Amino acid sequence: MIRNLSLKTKILLGYIVIILITIGVALWSISNFMTLNEAIHDIMVENYRSVIAAEKMVESLERQDSAELIFIFGQKDKALDIFQENQMQFMKYLSRAEDNITIPDEEKIIKDINEGYQAYLDKFWNLRQLANENQIQKIQDYYLEESMPQFEKVKNETRKLLMVNQEHMKESQQKANNNASQAIYSTIVFSVLAVILAIVLGIYISNLIIRPTKRLTEIVKEVADGDLEQVIEIDTKDEIGELAAEFNSMTQRLREYEEMNVSKLIAEKNKSEGIVKSISSPLLVTDDENKILLINPRAEKLFKLEEEDVLGNHFLETIKEERIFSLISETLSSGSEQSGKDSRVIKFEQKNKELYFRVTTTPVKNKSGDTKLVVTLLDDITHLKEVDEMKSEFVSMVSHEFRTPLTSMNMGISMLLEGSIGEVNDNQKELLEVAKEDCERLNNLVDDLLDLSKIESGEINLEFDNIQVEKIFEASIKPFVDQAENKGVELVAEGTDNLAVHADLNKITWVITNLIGNALRYTNSGDQIKLSAEKKGHKVHISVTDTGEGIPKEYQHKIFDKFVRVGGDKDKDTGSGLGLAISKEMIEAHGGRIWVESEVGEGTRFTFTLKLPK
Repeated sequence: MIRNLSLKTKILLGYIVIILITIGVALWSISNFMTLNEAIHDIMVENYRSVIAAEKMVESLERQDSAELIFIFGQKDKALDIFQENQMQFMKYLSRAEDNITIPDEEKIIKDINEGYQAYLDKFWNLRQLANENQIQKIQDYYLEESMPQFEKVKNETRKLLMVNQEHMKESQQKANNNASQAIYSTIVFSVLAVILAIVLGIYISNLIIRPTKRLTEIVKEVADGDLEQVIEIDTKDEIGELAAEFNSMTQRLREYEEMNVSKLIAEKNKSEGIVKSISSPLLVTDDENKILLINPRAEKLFKLEEEDVLGNHFLETIKEERIFSLISETLSSGSEQSGKDSRVIKFEQKNKELYFRVTTTPVKNKSGDTKLVVTLLDDITHLKEVDEMKSEFVSMVSHEFRTPLTSMNMGISMLLEGSIGEVNDNQKELLEVAKEDCERLNNLVDDLLDLSKIESGEINLEFDNIQVEKIFEASIKPFVDQAENKGVELVAEGTDNLAVHADLNKITWVITNLIGNALRYTNSGDQIKLSAEKKGHKVHISVTDTGEGIPKEYQHKIFDKFVRVGGDKDKDTGSGLGLAISKEMIEAHGGRIWVESEVGEGTRFTFTLKLPK
């Protein structure tokens, strides 16, 4: 039965058997690794991030309480700076805790923390109002009776979050240890059996192919030596059998050709020659009325149609692709080639597989310079898309691998600074503090990379709601009011006319605060930062505009790429270069887009779009 199969089928069967074996081993290993990874994930990711977030929240909260005491004793400016700095830290880690809810009890605890913390901020605001009245006794009484109890309440809830995650980590560790032992032994046994089976089947299939091939090679060598009487006797019906039959027919014709003169031989050869040209990428040609004149086989397969059925028809009658048609129309009207931009990338689905093509439309002009034809080429970039996804997965993996050693280093340095291991002198302490700052900076970079990877992979948790734009502006401006005032920069929000959007409040607030923070970095005394919102069609356009230094044009097209910093910023400690990349991914996760308009010396305007309420 196997002898009657084609060579392609035999090879395919061999590959299929090996692939099935490989898949079997892979599935078994993946099953073990997923079980193990799930347990490890519980320890190192799900709970560990919540533990770190809880510890940082407690630390920030205690520093805010200390700031209140400093405020009461009269050092108001210093106290406000400390309080606001740690307020942003607290909100940052609270947001991470919200994105990392993995235990049933966590959601309620985080909700209580959020509500309690907002109440604590309100009480601090009231304390500041009392300070303006210079009533020291009232300030002290209010702190003891209102602020301090609320502080203790929020602190206890935060510690409760810490304890819940620590207990869950202990349970997950035991589970991981058990799964690891089982996975090692079972995978070894299964892999050895699979390798043996693959070797046996591989030898068998290869012999089915190699034996007739060797026989064919021997006969060809004899014919090449001039023995045209040789006949290949191979009884298989695969491609080698067909090749043998054609070879026998060729030798028969060669024997006949020997009896022909040279002129007849050349004439016969010319009759049998032909040239076949093909283009591997989908291609079609349309005229100035958008009628299809030519379509190659690859395009027929992509669009699932036959050339004879579509020739002379309007493009949109047969190919329902508005995006391609708009490019063709643009090329006809402008007379220039349209290609190479992200917006020209179109996705198709074939046999449960996603294919990506970059569309290029090229005009064909007559002697007068008028565009009469448009050649549309779809370049397959599916592999490039897959490589980009692999790159994102690699960044995520490396970031996870950095997390554990960085945490160990940070803890070790903290213990040295605290004197837990022994006293350190001033020079040693200074070096350790520098090292700790570097560790924290790397930790922040890893956090940003993980956040970016999470957004790119679609794992970000968005809590959509209908939100007033005015509420978003208030939450975004509040952390920067004093900083802007101290710097002499006017920070204002225009009226929003009761505009609302369908979005995640925390995520959009993060985007705007990131844009305001960038604007403050590049503005000077007397400059202005303005927030505005405008409804356009079915979208709301939200803008952050400043009158600062501006962004050079050579950076504007790549400013939303990862790790990009503008000009002289490369030599400054201005961040990781991921803020705008994360902002772009967050806005796109909301179904919107973000862009920048800037002139050097005049200022910068960042604008993004959000959907209207449902």
